[in-house]
Amino acid sequence: MEFRDFCRIFIRYRRVFLGVLAGCMLLSLLVLRFQPMRFEQSLTLNVTRTGSQKTDDYTYDQFYRLQADERFADTVVRWLGAPSVRSEIREAAGVSVSVTDSLEAKRLSSQMIAVTYRARERDGFGSMSTAVPDVLNRETRRLNEQPDAEDWFAVLADGPVVRDARLPTRLLLPLGIGLGLFFGFFATLLVWYFRGDGNDR
Repeated sequence: MEFRDFCRIFIRYRRVFLGVLAGCMLLSLLVLRFQPMRFEQSLTLNVTRTGSQKTDDYTYDQFYRLQADERFADTVVRWLGAPSVRSEIREAAGVSVSVTDSLEAKRLSSQMIAVTYRARERDGFGSMSTAVPDVLNRETRRLNEQPDAEDWFAVLADGPVVRDARLPTRLLLPLGIGLGLFFGFFATLLVWYFRGDGNDR
């Protein structure tokens, strides 16, 4: 088939194409209108040291500082995925199970970790911004078998940032138009295939 044949098909069945396109756009508007409220709070955690190791034989604290911080940051990310640690955070923050279940942690650099979690209300985060670093620092102290040792880690948290986590208009509308064009194209061809006459083929 030539391009003009396709144009003839879409002109003839333009109602099908436009109907599917309008339906997809309407669906995206309905999702935009009736999607439930959802907020996301994010924290930036920084791995730091509570002291420095002094040695004449091996300059561990200088040369391997970033590597050690990176390994410990990976440990912090694993802690945040553990059910026991999440349970401690939930009890300390006074939040629902859904908040800690939505918790996600990702290491951004050797010393920086991004933590996000979601709630249905803006005030549904309780004291998560303080409970998360407090629980992590307790876990850190449990690892230290020598209480008098100076060289150990600590986790610091920047102030929390809250944002609207619902799907935005700039995403839903183009998505609805794109899906409408895609399904409208194939719906038009299917209608032509099953209802078109021999001159169209």
